[in-house]
Amino acid sequence: MKKYSLSLLSFFLLLGLTYSPVRAQKNVLFLMADDFNYWMTGYYPALKTPNLDSLASMGIMFTEAHCTSPVCNPSRNAIWSGYRPSTTRIWTNSNNPDGDYVRDVPGFENIVTMHQYFKENGYFAFGGGKLYHDGKMGSTKTDPTHWSQLTTQNTGSPGGPFYEWSHPDATVSFKAGEFPYTNAGDTQLANEVADLISNYANSPNSGQPFFIGCGFFRPHLPWNCHKDFYDLYDPEALPFPDGFLAGDLNDISYTATSEHLAIVNNNQWKNAIRAYLANSTYADYNVGIVLDALRNSPYADSTIIVFMGDHGWHLGEKERWKKSSVFDQAFHTTLIIYDPSAPGNGQVCSKVVSLQDLYPTLVELTGLPTKNSVEGRSIAPLIEDPARTDWDFPIYMTYAGTNIVKTNEWRFIDDGNESQLYHTSIDPYEWTNLYGKAGYEAITNTLQSYLDNLMTNSAIIRNNLLNGTDIDPSLATPKRTYIINTMVTDSILRLDLLYAAPVVDLKILTIKGDLVFETEVVGESEISVQLDGIVPGTYLLEIISEGVPYVERFVVQ
Repeated sequence: MKKYSLSLLSFFLLLGLTYSPVRAQKNVLFLMADDFNYWMTGYYPALKTPNLDSLASMGIMFTEAHCTSPVCNPSRNAIWSGYRPSTTRIWTNSNNPDGDYVRDVPGFENIVTMHQYFKENGYFAFGGGKLYHDGKMGSTKTDPTHWSQLTTQNTGSPGGPFYEWSHPDATVSFKAGEFPYTNAGDTQLANEVADLISNYANSPNSGQPFFIGCGFFRPHLPWNCHKDFYDLYDPEALPFPDGFLAGDLNDISYTATSEHLAIVNNNQWKNAIRAYLANSTYADYNVGIVLDALRNSPYADSTIIVFMGDHGWHLGEKERWKKSSVFDQAFHTTLIIYDPSAPGNGQVCSKVVSLQDLYPTLVELTGLPTKNSVEGRSIAPLIEDPARTDWDFPIYMTYAGTNIVKTNEWRFIDDGNESQLYHTSIDPYEWTNLYGKAGYEAITNTLQSYLDNLMTNSAIIRNNLLNGTDIDPSLATPKRTYIINTMVTDSILRLDLLYAAPVVDLKILTIKGDLVFETEVVGESEISVQLDGIVPGTYLLEIISEGVPYVERFVVQ
């Protein structure tokens, strides 16, 4: 992997050219691994991923990448469709309100999926493995008619000769097997994709750029893989996760799962971590097969590479052993993007980003016409400059109807009386719930307003699609509008309005929505507004910036 050529990047830099993602249309290699959490971002150094480490050293490692929902089906539907779970209402693996596959949801039957958009713009679109929730491509729920070619083999690995451990109270089980690598579905998929890349120049499709989607099953349960990978790890030398804290659940209405108790009581915690690490390294092995083929092909300097996990995974943090939770460990995943001509290559980006951003990002990086109607925000500017200081866009997540917002500083879980607020810039593992505590009312109201606006925009987009009307791009990718330190003293409303249009409309309404006050103010400024005759109570402050409404609650004492 270390032999990757960076000649195009070096050439551009020597000429003093600035980065432009639309300079040349590039190929895309899109790699996914199921249940691959964020441990390779530096959180757990014992994990061995040499191929992905090499890729990260070439491209951009996003250490704060998050999925939109912490289980396979909604996360993958959101990535490929371009619409958030809050919009499609696909927020669990099954039994969702309007359907479990995006094209089954009324109004979404004819949306243009990411791979479809590339195909319609001249790309050869190949799909294999677990890209949608189904374990192999070709079924109705993998959007089969909108790929140029599919491989329909199963992914995963065959069983080995023995179980190392299982328990009736735990879905976690693992075994190491002695069997040929070529019998394993993930390795068969990796070899097939490698052959496709190696022979592409001589194929009938060689005149087209390619978009290749390749979805590996491991490290998904059961943690069965070759003994070689288990032998890389000594369980006794493995540390417990830094994110675990005894008594962590005392300030929230959660308890340890029966699975966690089974693992701990049977002294299997480190063995289970070993099993997850072994299967993650097996995923890395298969990624390496594909990347080696690309490196030795004519396309090494003209292919954008994306590697991502579809969501996170608990390994004892919050006394849990799976995804399927509202906590950060279930959403936090690995994202690496390598664009051969990007000046930011080789750096780490710590800004909060979402997998929802991948569709518009790849469209921009390949120079295709902008797809304004999908949700998400292109992170191409972070690929140009991963350290930029002006990137503070909130990202949104949904699980089973509970909505979550995360910024570079905070994470808020909107769940009624069981809501949670964490100052993640100083409490990254969410050990101290600040929701309802004195002094945090303003930030709670601000984050709540983000989610209120999310749900408003999601409903509008859903209704527009259902009625066959165009989607306002500003709803899909809303402008930033941050209101800081809202307060009323002596009948004067004072606030700092950031990241808004030059001129915005300001309205004050009652909680029931009755208009109390309206004016026009200058955006990007400190604002003081005289409020004559306003009585004590809770109000809504509405800012309309470039046609996009933003609502925040505030209190008049």
